[in-house]
Amino acid sequence: LGPSSRFPASRPHRGLTTTWAGVSAARRQKSQRRRNPVANLLNMLRLRVLACVAAAHAQTCGWTSVGCNPQGSYNRFFVQSPEMCQTACTMFDHCNFFTYIPDRYQNCILCVGTENALFQECVDENLDANGWCTGGPAYCPGDEETESPEAILLDAVASAAEFCAGAPDGFDWSNPGANNAPPAPFAGSAAETRFEWTLGLHAVVREWREGVHDSDVGFMGALPTATATAAAAILDGCGQAPCGYGPALVSNARSLLLMYDGNADRALADDATRKAIFQDHSVYVADNGYFDADTLDAIDDFYTNLPVGIMDNGVLGAGTPFATQTVRDAFRCGADDAPGKIISISPVSFNTFQEQLGDRMEDAFSGTTMSNKAVEESGVVRADGLLSVYRHEASHQIDRQLTARQNALKESIKSRCAEDDNWLRAGVSGGDANAFFQGAPQEIIASQWGNQYAFSSATQLEVARRRFDGFGDAIAMEWFVFNTDLAGDEISTTFYAKAQRGYATPVAVGLDRVEPGGAVSRLRVPGCGYFDF
Repeated sequence: LGPSSRFPASRPHRGLTTTWAGVSAARRQKSQRRRNPVANLLNMLRLRVLACVAAAHAQTCGWTSVGCNPQGSYNRFFVQSPEMCQTACTMFDHCNFFTYIPDRYQNCILCVGTENALFQECVDENLDANGWCTGGPAYCPGDEETESPEAILLDAVASAAEFCAGAPDGFDWSNPGANNAPPAPFAGSAAETRFEWTLGLHAVVREWREGVHDSDVGFMGALPTATATAAAAILDGCGQAPCGYGPALVSNARSLLLMYDGNADRALADDATRKAIFQDHSVYVADNGYFDADTLDAIDDFYTNLPVGIMDNGVLGAGTPFATQTVRDAFRCGADDAPGKIISISPVSFNTFQEQLGDRMEDAFSGTTMSNKAVEESGVVRADGLLSVYRHEASHQIDRQLTARQNALKESIKSRCAEDDNWLRAGVSGGDANAFFQGAPQEIIASQWGNQYAFSSATQLEVARRRFDGFGDAIAMEWFVFNTDLAGDEISTTFYAKAQRGYATPVAVGLDRVEPGGAVSRLRVPGCGYFDF
């Protein structure tokens, strides 16, 4: 649209910045001027995006059949229109381009590349034949950035407060309309406003955590006011909407408070149970109030019983202020999964299913000689499905804490696996375990440590022993010893004994190493004697 009377040509604008450093610098140069009322911004954004996309075939701003390659994607989610996708791109400091592909599960792709490259999916399937695949820059050349980080922060928190006070989203997200097109009631509605402010708050809080706004005097000065507004709204109570961006906006407001305060006193003032989980474990459970009391108790027990090293260096990560455990589907509205994609600002975040304790059970030892035989006095045969997911997803975080020796050991064992029974989780992928783990090595620890070892270590040891005794195959036993190494320190490790309702009770086990920080050489298991390796 070019310069306007509201934004003179001399005002700094983002344009097509070519480096990450340049992007941040351009964002920091943005005017601190507050915008006019929300409607003016929405109208301006709507006109800008439509003009940009409409100009696609003229090659003056946007393009069809283009986008970023998978290596250049920054975020992906479902939105209702290309206009909303471009709006999302304008909210993220690192987003230079966007691609919108209707009828895709994640149809909005935000790109960090310095230029657009052909998005092969569009070309291969000829999706652009009727203009169905569109993309372009965050801002058309000559356009101005819409709002300062300070203004986004204050206006987004104000919108969260309005939602908590009972203002409706004003849109039925459970029926978004055909072909992903936004129905007429969407334009200019409270739903559109909350979509933009949810994206905006998520972006500026995430960037603040990354240090992008540390030198922005206006943004840093606005934090006390913004956090006070958010805290007051949460303390007064926020209702749960079945659909809309309100809950995701409030979740981001809670993250803002957790970052600013360093505790959950204000962020979770209305929720004693989730507050206690955060205070005890530095984990924010972002589930939109879905989990019941029994499930939350099981989650608290799970974090309590993780080895200190895995909790501090894996789940939390060195220097991480807090981890976020999301339940994305608890924020979903029909086909729209975008709200659940923008609820975590943590560098360490993992998602779990929308299910309660006891909803389903899992045979953690399927495909082995101990399938359905992991029975103790409690009579528990299978692992609880919810807790299996927790163990699995939390164990994904262990990979970042591996020492060079442990990494080398993992690769050595993997390279010698040639058949399914070499793996303790022989039943994964329909019994095609070797192909699965060779192709997805990031699943090795999550599946063998998380699903099995952290549920019933003795049962996993029995799987390995039977494989060795019956076939002379020591590889499964090597994996078991590797798991004890992950859970151990210099003189001890942790076994897990399953208990009622799928819980797992930790058992301290003595451990010897060949040298400090070296390989495990002996386990001293209470009541079972010594195991030498």
